[in-house]
Amino acid sequence: IAAARRNDADAAYQYLDRARQAAERVGPGRNDYNTEFGPANVGLHEVAVAVDLGDAGMALRRAKSIDVTGLSAERRARLLIDVARAHAQRRQPDEAVAALEQAEELTPEQVREHKVVHQLVTDLLTIQDPPGPRLQALARRVGVLPVRTST
Repeated sequence: IAAARRNDADAAYQYLDRARQAAERVGPGRNDYNTEFGPANVGLHEVAVAVDLGDAGMALRRAKSIDVTGLSAERRARLLIDVARAHAQRRQPDEAVAALEQAEELTPEQVREHKVVHQLVTDLLTIQDPPGPRLQALARRVGVLPVRTST
């Protein structure tokens, strides 16, 4: 992920290949030392790397193929946040909001307090002008828009 954030795609994909090979040896369903390391977790990182490199299509395709049933709510929510980021890159605000709402159902505090989500929701408010009611409600819940009060 660090290599992808440096925009070093070659290194990022080399690291993912190594991780995928190790995950295949370990197999699914392992949670040694609470790492959740295995094929599904490597898949989550593949999605994050694709998003960080600006390849939204790859991120969305990879996300569909990941079996998340054995992952913690936090990891599943993180995947959904990355899916939302990919949809935002494709200028699909409704799909991005839907993914964030699903993530919020799993881990409300993670979604509401995550700086990446705050920036993403701010970006979505720009993409969807005027913002729809679901996006406005989400923006209020994460603190990007002020909460309406009755007078």
